[in-house]
Amino acid sequence: MSPSDDMVEQLGGNNMDRKGVVAEFLVNCIKYANDSIERKRSRGEDELIPAWETYIEFTQHALDEVHTGKLDSWFETDSRKDLTKAKRFDIMDMSHPERSAWLAGIVSPRPLILASTIDDNGVKNLAPLTSVMGVSNTPPLFIASFSKNKQKEYRGTLLNMRKTRTAILHVMPSTLQAVDWIDLAGSPIPPEESEWDLVDLTPHDGNELLIQQAIAAIEVELVEEKELPGAIARLAVMQVKHIWTSSDKIPQQGLDVLTQHGMDNIMPAPSLWSKKVDKHYGPK
Repeated sequence: MSPSDDMVEQLGGNNMDRKGVVAEFLVNCIKYANDSIERKRSRGEDELIPAWETYIEFTQHALDEVHTGKLDSWFETDSRKDLTKAKRFDIMDMSHPERSAWLAGIVSPRPLILASTIDDNGVKNLAPLTSVMGVSNTPPLFIASFSKNKQKEYRGTLLNMRKTRTAILHVMPSTLQAVDWIDLAGSPIPPEESEWDLVDLTPHDGNELLIQQAIAAIEVELVEEKELPGAIARLAVMQVKHIWTSSDKIPQQGLDVLTQHGMDNIMPAPSLWSKKVDKHYGPK
């Protein structure tokens, strides 16, 4: 949806701050209501029009209060903190949950990946991962860390990749339904059972490990495992073999997908603003 010319002028050009986003939403609500009234008039459903007119009146009132500054206090946030008064904490003095929460909160958000694998008995596995990272473009390499569960066993994704070498890493749509899929896929179940039976997801006709509802996917092959110093987790090095996408165009602005922000908070990829950086390419 695009803001109207009047709204752009009121907001000062392309200023899409918190206040501007709310104002744009209200403008589009009013436009939608007016369009609905016209549709109902054309169908002779005049008895439904007064409710929409009341909706427009209240929404316009809210929009006016946003524009006049009466609701500015709603959009105020704490001043952004810098390191002027920084304190230094020894991370190893913390408990595991506290340490995990600090690290997750600082290095955040992280892409939420739903990994699909299969074992040598044909049982398919799904697992949410937040440690996946691209570390090389040539050759194309990704890494991910895999810890042990409460039974001191490595996760099914790593065990399956050791046997079949293959996994498909999916990025999922930024919907609440997709969050439920992620949540259910993380359920602890016996290895002979499949997470696919817990979620309402459809395997692709061309590949039984490919999730049809995903936004895009990366097919990888396990090429090496690394021990992490002093950790029970292992680092898996995976080479990208194929990408799965329904678009012919490179997603220059990224995709609208799920991420994890902090501990266990799943949210859409931030998209309120962006600015391209190109200094790393050197002189043109």
